[in-house]
Amino acid sequence: MLPLTITFLGSGDAFGSGGRFQACILVESFGSRGLIDCGASSLVAMKKHGVDPNSIDYVLVSHLHGDHFGGLPFLLLDAQFSKRDRQVTIAGPPGIEMRVRQAMEVLFPKSSETPRKFAVRYLELSPDRSTEVDSSVRVTPFEVRHFCGAPPYALRVDYAGRTIAYSGDTEWTEALVDVSRDTDLFICEAYFYDKRVKFHLDYTTLESQRARLSCRRLVVTHMNQDMISHLSRLRVEAAYDGMVIRL
Repeated sequence: MLPLTITFLGSGDAFGSGGRFQACILVESFGSRGLIDCGASSLVAMKKHGVDPNSIDYVLVSHLHGDHFGGLPFLLLDAQFSKRDRQVTIAGPPGIEMRVRQAMEVLFPKSSETPRKFAVRYLELSPDRSTEVDSSVRVTPFEVRHFCGAPPYALRVDYAGRTIAYSGDTEWTEALVDVSRDTDLFICEAYFYDKRVKFHLDYTTLESQRARLSCRRLVVTHMNQDMISHLSRLRVEAAYDGMVIRL
């Protein structure tokens, strides 16, 4: 089995709670580097942690909210100006290419039309269908509950013998039991500590369902200030910017 190194470049919410960067998780295996989500602050997070943006082979996007995909225009523009010359793959929900192009045009008009020396390959993911991202990475999306103008996904990512699950943003749904089944690591949002809100998951609900999750390791992320203030009370691991996990 290939060893994996997972680095939380961003473990925060959309609003920078606790001074944290937005969702961005770096996964490294032999000869491959990818991101799971790429929030608007991700380029800064990569450079702060010494990660060369041009070393990223692929980006997996859970859903089309700015704190999860809004870093892609900056990643692509940085690649253009730093003379990247090899393909990058971006995989996400239906409409991912259009939304990235629209975001680029809002932020930097005409930037999506500028010729590049590298190819951008877009893959639209379909629920419960496995898609090969590269020779050692396959992703299977599970539809969850979160409004964002396109289907929101939890992601199950297989790395030649190791498996990571990621909830994206969602309220509790049975899909989380399925996506995390027998995985080596389940990275799950816990936006609030005990306040239940639509479209997001709170820690106490997650804890009440913990016995149903057959993942070997559970780490919570995407925490707001309320959740961060309760970190000492948690019975699971909590991510922080710069946290490294090796599987």
